[in-house]
Amino acid sequence: MWVPGRLIMGAFALFFVWTLVRAWRTGWIYDGLWTFYADDNPVMYSVEFAARIFMIAVAVACAAGHTPAQFFDMVGLGWLNPYMPHGRV
Repeated sequence: MWVPGRLIMGAFALFFVWTLVRAWRTGWIYDGLWTFYADDNPVMYSVEFAARIFMIAVAVACAAGHTPAQFFDMVGLGWLNPYMPHGRV
């Protein structure tokens, strides 16, 4: 991955980490139109928390120089690669 893209993915990873720390401290995750509270809707809160952890992993892998397809191969989700956009990433 080209250097500016790696820097952008590193910034995304830091942003996602910040949102998780905020969610852990306050007990709510804001996601666009929806807000999930740990006390009111713990299942959706946990799903959103897990999704953000996965997004952090993808962003860190891309910041380290891997493509999303290589990341999916590393974590055993290589069957998703035909659905990935082709070209320079």
